[in-house]
Order: sequence, then C-alpha cells, then structure tokens
Amino acid sequence: MAIPVLAQDAGFSQFYSNPLYLNPAFAGTLGVPRVNLQYRDQWHALPNAYVTQSISFDIPSEKLKGAFGINLVKDAQAANLLTSFQADLMYSSIFKLTEGVYFSGALGAGYHQNSLNWNELVFADNLDRYTGNHGITAETPITDPRFQFADFSTGILVYGERFFTGFAAHHLAQPKVGWYEGSESGSRLLRRYTLHLGTRIPIYFQGHWRKTFDLSPQVVLMQQGQYRQFNYGMLANYRGFTAGTWMRQDLGFQYDAVVFLLGFMKKRWHITYSYDFTVSGLGAQSGGTSEISLSFLLKDFTQQTAFPFYRPYKDYIGEGY
Repeated sequence: MAIPVLAQDAGFSQFYSNPLYLNPAFAGTLGVPRVNLQYRDQWHALPNAYVTQSISFDIPSEKLKGAFGINLVKDAQAANLLTSFQADLMYSSIFKLTEGVYFSGALGAGYHQNSLNWNELVFADNLDRYTGNHGITAETPITDPRFQFADFSTGILVYGERFFTGFAAHHLAQPKVGWYEGSESGSRLLRRYTLHLGTRIPIYFQGHWRKTFDLSPQVVLMQQGQYRQFNYGMLANYRGFTAGTWMRQDLGFQYDAVVFLLGFMKKRWHITYSYDFTVSGLGAQSGGTSEISLSFLLKDFTQQTAFPFYRPYKDYIGEGY
C-alpha cells in the first residue's frame, strides 16, 4: 500500500532566539557581533523522535554598510535514522529610512545534506515475527544515502525602536530532493514563506517618566506548500526577566500547541526555556516539547530596537521614554 507523505522544514518555537533561521535580514541588525545557540527536543514521550540543534553567528560591517551571517542547523529524526544538515551563509545590506527606522535586505546561499541510515530500516521481509530481529531485505537499497544540494533564500526587514516587521522566502530554486540518483521519483523542496511582525509597548504604573515593564506582542505566519502555520503571542519583560505565551495553529483554527516561555537577560547574554504543551489530537501522549536557547553579544549593546530579548532592562527616568 502506498500513501502520500507530506512534511515541512524543521521549526522552532523560540523564533527570535534564532533570528537568522527565521529571516536572513536579521543579520547585523543589532550593530554588534552576536552568537545564538538553540536546542529543541520534540515529543518527550517518544525518545529522540525529533531533535534539532542550531548555532548562528552574525557580524556587522561598517565599510560595506551591511553584515555577514552564518547559520548551521542539524535535525535528527528517529534516533538519527534520518538526519539533515544545513549550512547557510548570508549577507544583508542595512540603511536608514528615517530617523530611528532602518531597512535590511538580505540574500542567503547554503549547502544542505540529507542522510538516511538504510541498515536500520525494518521491512516486512526482514523482520522475524517471533524475536523482532531483522536481517537482510530484498528491497532495492537507495543509491544516494547522503544526497546534497544547494539552496538559496532572501528576506527584508524594517525595524526601529518600537516595532519591526519582515518577510522571508526560503528554498527559492525549489531544489529537487530524492534518495535515488538520477531517478524521476524525487520531489521538489517547496518554498517556505514567512511573514512576521512585532512591537514593544512600555507600561507605566508610576507616571510617564518611570517605566515599569515592557509588553511585546508578536505574530509569525508561515506557509510551505499546503502547510500553513499561524503563531501569535505576548512577551513581558521586567528587570531582565522575560515570560510569555504563544499559540500555534493553522489558518483553519485547528490548534497545535500552547507555548510557555521563561527567560533571563543580562547586558550581553540571555537564556530562554520554552515548553510546548500539545493541544492537538496527539495530546498529552506526546509528552510535550522542550526548547532552550542561549544568545550572547561580543560587544556592549547600546542600540535601541524593538527586537525581543535584545534590550537590557533599564529604568528610564526623565528621558521621555
């Protein structure tokens, strides 16, 4: 029996803890070198079902009026039975639109590799029904267990002290992927489109001259082929502590998960933990999903932006903030 199988790119719940994966136009937008580390373990009740790791680095260039970035991502499924690795380089051009508002446009190019451990696959003809052991199958082995391909992306971003919004497109050339070299059975890696926006709202409880905390509403929309994802949530920042809640659903209002987030931020670094509570049909049987990220800056950060996590707490008094 043959049935169609659909899938999409690996995703993170903490979108802005890995901004280069979300949109290459984030490269250099802080004005200082930045490193992001991220680890995601999806569905604890199924050990090593989906484990995704990433590391990224971006650095601005004053001479070029832009920035360079690199993003490395490894996604392992079924205890490393199927793994994918991608390395993406990107360049962004950044310039001022108006006082306090900037534009960033970026292009990215990358190398991707998918690997399948054929020897660990279990077929009907090599499975011992009594012991559960499996031997040699008569199935035709794949000819390209580590196929590779080039990939390209682009993105734009408009941002300032109170808001940011951007759009990104990944897999621009829609490269063909398949396990059999020269075969027509492969499929196209469909483009992934992302639209995201957010703002930062200062809250004053003790008069206009003393800020108490910040609220940051965020929205992220994604589409890849027939798959559509709608993410929206709110972050609150108080004296370096961050807490928030996100909802993840499709455009038909079928809910997938509620994401709870906690973090702590100092001048040059922040650490964040999030937990996805599954509310879809899979429910509590999934065991939920954990994600942890660590980001740090290599120089003191003074730029005023609305980006989540990248604004150390300061109690502004007498500055009209």
